[in-house]
Amino acid sequence: MKKKLSYLLVCLLTTMMIMSSSILTFADEAYDSVDIKANYGVVIDYETGKILGGKNIDAKVYPASTTKIWTAYLVVKNVKNLNDTIEITEDPMVDGSSMYLKKGEIFTVKELLQGLLIHSSNDAAEVLAKYVSGSIGDFANLMNEEAKKAGALNTHFNNPHGLPDENHYTTAYDMAMLARKAMSEEVIREIVSTKSISFKQQDTANSKVEFSRYFTNTNLFLTSNNKITYRGKSIPIKYDIVDGIKTGYTDLAGRCLLSSAVKNDMRVIAAVFKSSGTNVYVDSRTLLDYGFDNYSSKTIIDKDEYTKTKRVLFTKEKEFIYQPKASYKLVLRNGESSGSDYSCKEDLDYDLPIYKGDKVGTLEVYNGNKLEKTIDLVSTSEIHSSFAFFTESNFFKIIFKIILFLILAFVLFVLFIAIRKKYRRKLRRIANKNKHKNTKARKNTNTQRKNSNNIKRKPKR
Repeated sequence: MKKKLSYLLVCLLTTMMIMSSSILTFADEAYDSVDIKANYGVVIDYETGKILGGKNIDAKVYPASTTKIWTAYLVVKNVKNLNDTIEITEDPMVDGSSMYLKKGEIFTVKELLQGLLIHSSNDAAEVLAKYVSGSIGDFANLMNEEAKKAGALNTHFNNPHGLPDENHYTTAYDMAMLARKAMSEEVIREIVSTKSISFKQQDTANSKVEFSRYFTNTNLFLTSNNKITYRGKSIPIKYDIVDGIKTGYTDLAGRCLLSSAVKNDMRVIAAVFKSSGTNVYVDSRTLLDYGFDNYSSKTIIDKDEYTKTKRVLFTKEKEFIYQPKASYKLVLRNGESSGSDYSCKEDLDYDLPIYKGDKVGTLEVYNGNKLEKTIDLVSTSEIHSSFAFFTESNFFKIIFKIILFLILAFVLFVLFIAIRKKYRRKLRRIANKNKHKNTKARKNTNTQRKNSNNIKRKPKR
């Protein structure tokens, strides 16, 4: 009996191991395996986020200065005006790459973003983090909250620059997805594609730079004529289709690189971690080219071609122009068909006045009966009510608010009076009831006294 139980137990464990192995193999086969020298890397499609290929994409890695692309994104999202100025109130005490910011200097938020992304300045990272959140710790909390919302579930940030920290980690896939999110911001795309930047010495009311600075982008894909051996040939590192994103290096993290490239109306993003020397550029180009060589992009909705107009009564302009905020594209493996059963459904929802860039509804994209994408519809023109003098004038808006306030105050006053009257009536009822009880009690007491006196006066026999 014992031998049979042992045999069954062995069979059960063996079956579980085989099933577990199958699951792991399936997970590995969920994306194309790409042969790169680094241990960790991935390439994704920018439009859809689809994984095109990679190696150990979900393994824990240290991001080093690639962290700064997420820092930059959160600064852009949380600072309304990038021309706002920041005065350096203390000399930043941080190791590594630096703008060498000095106490008393004044830079705009955008200038510090340029120093952050182009020169990879750690001091700029700390200044911006404190400007947004008040402290490094609070900004790190913001980084983690927003990273989770963006789907980076295996990432944890402890600082805004990526200097070594055991609790500051990510994965190749997570970091590529965060870079994809950051590249949705036009100002970030502009900065990460900039080859160099200079800050001239000056002292004005809105700008104070103690000494001139000149920085070249640390991303050699943008600037270097040095050579790498790629597919058996010696070629320049510089790659014309690359337009960003961010480098990184520490002894623990190795060479790291986030790359973005555009070719054939398709953008892909690559992430490579724990590489060495110029191999990081060989691996990054391998991943980028793998995406372009094996996949293509098909446009389902072109935002510029979809442009429409909507007539609106009682308006000065009579109609406004609108279009999807973004195009909708699919990424397809070479030879794969997308199908042709696509349709769209508009849902316009707006209030006057409408300004350029305002959301005026949504566009739902269906593949057959399946909803695949919902895109905001935005206005590309302005439209105002014919009664705009009253409805859009600040003076009349203030008057209208005052009238509303007075009406609300009057209603509250009437309610107060009504409630007070009701309360007083209730008090009078209670008082009358108590008075009645007291009167009855006194009568009973008097009756008892009379009866008692009569008994006392009764003569004895």
